[in-house]
Amino acid sequence: MTEKLKILFIHNTAMWYRIPFFKQLALNYDLHLVFTHFEVISSIYNSTTTRNIKGLEDVNYTILENDKKGNTQNLDKILKEDYDIIIGGSWDSIAELRETIKISRYAHKHNIPFIIWREDWDWKRPNNIKQKILDKTIKHLTQKADQILVPGTIHKQYFQKLGVKPENITIMPNVSNIKGYNPNITQDTNIKTILYVGRLIKRKGVIYLIKAFKKLHKKHENVRLIIVGEGDEEKTLKKYIKDHKIPDITFTGKIPNNQLKDYYQMANLVVVPSTDDEMGDPWVFILNEAMYYSNPVIATDAVGAAYDMIEDNGYMVKQRNPDELYIKMDEIISNPKIEESMSKKSKEIIDKKYQYKNMTNAFDNAIKKVKKS
Repeated sequence: MTEKLKILFIHNTAMWYRIPFFKQLALNYDLHLVFTHFEVISSIYNSTTTRNIKGLEDVNYTILENDKKGNTQNLDKILKEDYDIIIGGSWDSIAELRETIKISRYAHKHNIPFIIWREDWDWKRPNNIKQKILDKTIKHLTQKADQILVPGTIHKQYFQKLGVKPENITIMPNVSNIKGYNPNITQDTNIKTILYVGRLIKRKGVIYLIKAFKKLHKKHENVRLIIVGEGDEEKTLKKYIKDHKIPDITFTGKIPNNQLKDYYQMANLVVVPSTDDEMGDPWVFILNEAMYYSNPVIATDAVGAAYDMIEDNGYMVKQRNPDELYIKMDEIISNPKIEESMSKKSKEIIDKKYQYKNMTNAFDNAIKKVKKS
């Protein structure tokens, strides 16, 4: 029996949609999973999880503590264990950048293959000294890495632009673990439902969706917009709706993940209107979820997932352009045949390309590449 490769997999936190992926890796490899910034799940997604992570009961994982500056404790000790491959890499904060530099240096000093897993693409970035230094550091780190794992083509193009060889970049698609159907929920045949799911923050561009819906509702009275989520922009959005007397818009607040299926099932169209304010959206799993439930989708060019996931199942539109968004929304809800065709195509794409087997197969291919080199 062949001995399993011993892999150190360093990641920030235990997002719910990553759990099945980590479980499968633990079956295929001698995996030590290390979470270095566990509380990120609370600060970014306003979600919570216990340190006894549901779904990872049979997985060897460690949660490291952080000091007041965000620096991870005891990472040096873990690195000194004997591993065949190290996976990690983040620069979302200064502390994480320092960690990645440390991991990279250790891996190269001890001749251990190092794989970086990132979702960056070429969104608009600040033009300042700090960003230029960061860009130079990222370029150095990624060129030295043995492989870069990315979720899509636009991400691969970004790292190629940084000088990484194409053969050193593997596309590993992002996958959502949403599942199940509610037999009591069906689409209302008397009204078309447009759905937004996500945080209500400026860069999510919900104001542009509302402006497009305002125009759409003037043409179609039997249409409604449901906005699922919460955030700092909620009051501003509600004030705009009130000031412009826009009817048939509902804010649900935050909905638990296990109840989101009800909203996807009742929707006729799901819209992701993000902008690149501060940064682009690295991926957006809402597209995965919407397509799992056979929804046509519209997303802006600020959404990383849109470049791969949207084929004949929807449209990619320019960000901050409510007029173009209105035109595409109108085209879908005005044409039952188009809506039906896009609906079927969404499910086909998910079933064929965005399952956990696709993700683990890509991971296995990246491992084979570094073992050959």
